[in-house]
Amino acid sequence: RLLRSHCTQATAHTALTLTHKQAKAAEMSAGAGAVRVAVRVRPMNKREIERNAQCVIEMHDNQTWIHDPKHAGNESATRKFTFDHSYWSFNDSDSHFASQEKVFEDIGRDVVQAAFDGFNACLFAYGQTGSGKSYSMMGYGESVGLIPRICEAMFDKATADGSEVTYSAKVSYLEIYNENVRDLLVPGSTTHNLKVREHPVEGPYVESLTVHDVNNFERIAELMEVGNNNRTTAATNMNDTSSRSHSVFTIAFTQISMANGLPSEKSSKINLVDLAGSERSSATGAKGDRLREGSNINKSLTTLGLVISALADNSDDKKKKKTHVPYRDSVLTFLLKESLGGNSKTIMLAALSPADINHGETLSTLHYADRAKRIVNKPIVNEDPNVKLIRELRAEIERLKQLMGGEQQVARLQEAFEQARKKASGAQTAEEKAAAEQELQNAERALQEARSGSASMQAQIAQSETLVTALTTSWQDKHRNQSKIIEDDRKLELSVKSEQPHLISFSSSDVLASGVVVYYLYQGETRIGGANVEPLQDIEISGDGVANEQCIIKFDGEEKVELVPIATTCYVNDVKVTKPTELRQGHLIRLGTSNVFRFNHPLQASRLKQMRESGQEMPSDAAGAAGADASAAIEEQQANDADLEAERERVKAEIAALEAAEAERRQREEELRAQAEKEKEELHKRLAEMALLVQQKDEQLSAEKQRLADELTRRQKEHDERVEEERRNLALQGKLAEERMRSLQQETEEKINQEKLNAMQLLEKARRDSEALLNARQTELRRTYEAKASPTKSAPGAAAPGTPAEDAPFHTVWQISIAKAHNRGDPRSKTSYMVYEIHISVGGERWKIFRRYSEFDQLHNFLKEKIPHIVKRLNFPPKKVWPDEKFLKKRKEDLELYLVDLIRSAYEAKAAPFYRARRTTLMHEVPFFRPGEGLGA
Repeated sequence: RLLRSHCTQATAHTALTLTHKQAKAAEMSAGAGAVRVAVRVRPMNKREIERNAQCVIEMHDNQTWIHDPKHAGNESATRKFTFDHSYWSFNDSDSHFASQEKVFEDIGRDVVQAAFDGFNACLFAYGQTGSGKSYSMMGYGESVGLIPRICEAMFDKATADGSEVTYSAKVSYLEIYNENVRDLLVPGSTTHNLKVREHPVEGPYVESLTVHDVNNFERIAELMEVGNNNRTTAATNMNDTSSRSHSVFTIAFTQISMANGLPSEKSSKINLVDLAGSERSSATGAKGDRLREGSNINKSLTTLGLVISALADNSDDKKKKKTHVPYRDSVLTFLLKESLGGNSKTIMLAALSPADINHGETLSTLHYADRAKRIVNKPIVNEDPNVKLIRELRAEIERLKQLMGGEQQVARLQEAFEQARKKASGAQTAEEKAAAEQELQNAERALQEARSGSASMQAQIAQSETLVTALTTSWQDKHRNQSKIIEDDRKLELSVKSEQPHLISFSSSDVLASGVVVYYLYQGETRIGGANVEPLQDIEISGDGVANEQCIIKFDGEEKVELVPIATTCYVNDVKVTKPTELRQGHLIRLGTSNVFRFNHPLQASRLKQMRESGQEMPSDAAGAAGADASAAIEEQQANDADLEAERERVKAEIAALEAAEAERRQREEELRAQAEKEKEELHKRLAEMALLVQQKDEQLSAEKQRLADELTRRQKEHDERVEEERRNLALQGKLAEERMRSLQQETEEKINQEKLNAMQLLEKARRDSEALLNARQTELRRTYEAKASPTKSAPGAAAPGTPAEDAPFHTVWQISIAKAHNRGDPRSKTSYMVYEIHISVGGERWKIFRRYSEFDQLHNFLKEKIPHIVKRLNFPPKKVWPDEKFLKKRKEDLELYLVDLIRSAYEAKAAPFYRARRTTLMHEVPFFRPGEGLGA
């Protein structure tokens, strides 16, 4: 809480808002990009070879072509797609054959680099069943796939890194089977009942999914093998080892380092997804369970297609109305929500079958991939917010030091002040004394401002450096404590090491609790009480005798720790406390009836160990704590034994009841089995009779089938002849139409070129006429002005009457304001409009005009051509079709501000006609300033 308060104050003083936004924008621009898509075609499989299938896929660089087998040889029937990568794995003897290593180097390395850069990443394989997805993702035998290669490359890179960076990795493995989630890393688990939840910050996650710490690739390989063995597969007509579920292998990768006094903590989440294949029941021969599995697979993949289409549409900046993305329609899309359209660098690998018999499924896969490449994600570096704040504060400190300029600037101003004082003391005349006195005042003022500014900046720098030190120390303590919590997870004992005083909870209020909770005590107050109460408690407990506010533990930051009771059920070493009590190493604290804590103070424990080793007598309160600790442990063990004995008796009774129910169930099962056998015999008899009837019907159907086949062959031959004749006629008509189109196109181009030539000639003539007319008008105006000016016989170089002097301040020459806004027409009608009354004064000449909003717009466009370098920098007030009263008032203010900014900018740039302007020249050159209402008045 103290750090958060200091952080808020420092942010207000050092204006970190802009720096934070710039850093955020830089992070997002560095990671932004569309989903990358790669396609890979496999060789023919045994089934396709037996059916004499033909290859319909071609690949040329990054292009993938698919030919329509129904229109072989027709170039117009070939569909062409372009992707980031097109991998030809059809024949290993081809020069452009893409091996597993090639695929990994192109897309797998990018996933590894994204993890080390701190980005989330996702790689998923999509395609029909038997298209080679699992081979690309996992591999078979020695041909290792992408997932093992990515994991091994991550550990190789972390091991080879010579910098002082600490890496940690955690993995999980799940499958989605029939829209239910199962943990693949739990041995013997066959149930699919894990729940998918959504965290408000981190997004969707799977509740109770096991996460395993790994420190080498061998451990990952073991877990991967366990998960693959548990995965649901089955044989279909399309694939002997068809995956019947979607699998998601997740790696949580964290990097922690300390470089040049700045901490760094980056994390990334990598999802490696092997989707089940889309399938048609007619092709796979699916029945029963296989049919139900295929239905759920197609449902989730259909939802995935809808999500991809919606995200592709929403990535179009020209589309104003965004499409709803149906993430929650499927467990798969809900889990991959961030990977598909959020904070992730995503790669899609589409697996293709080369056979013509799979043309429809292959074309559908290519359409999927083509839509996916239009999705644009916005990945950002996942960095600890405190680490980011420390880096921004460091940058702000450096900026303040540069702005301050150091003591050298103060020394220069001090020297200038001394010189001005000497000059003032040596002045002789009154004019010299006045000038010297003014210079001395200016030098003194600049020196004072520099000294006060330097002191203020130094205070800001000191405050920021203090905060940076506090944040860095807090970050180091957090990771030091975390790294020492568990010495070695393969040992049989759990060692908790920390220099911070802490409480170890042995709560017995929850009989299902299976762990020990450690609460660290930090400097200040730690409140203990009930859950979901106001004010919120730092440590929440429950059970009999627990009050909303139970007690407060105070720690002075050095050694003294004190328990201040609030409720009446607070005990230290089984002694009820009613007043503040200092806690010692080993004290047992009981709050309510069932919440027991042991107090550990590492500093006191170290001192007591030294006293015991040196043979000194230990303090009585320490001995009392140890004795109370032992007696309380014995009593707690006895109570637990009694509870266990009662629980054992209850379980025995339940087991006896279950055994009786099981015996009854078995008896009923035997009766049902006997009845089923009897019905089975009767059914066999009926089936034999029906088989005889079916055989007779089959013979009749065979004869009819042969007759129909002969008739179909004859009609097909006649149809083919008619189709061939029509095709030749259409081809001839097409050639004639193409020639006519070519002729019409040539005539149209000639007409367009002639019209362009005529238009250019007319434009050139109009330009020459305009220039001649403008020159004549300028000559006439010049003569008129000379005639008007000649009788006055002004002195050479003198300004004309009413003309402002050169370099006069803007506010002494120009005054312009919008005094009122008048509503013209019937206010209840849509034809009503606003007219603004504008008062103008230039060089003492005053007049007023009335203008509508559209005339302001005309003025903006008119001056954009005359003085574009000034007008383009200004923002013209926006238009609103149905403005309300609040908007009309703001528009009047915005229009007045726009006029003042426009004329001031032109005047300061000495741009005509606003600089040294007169009323007559201004009204002549800019129609907007003519008196009356409307430009035509």
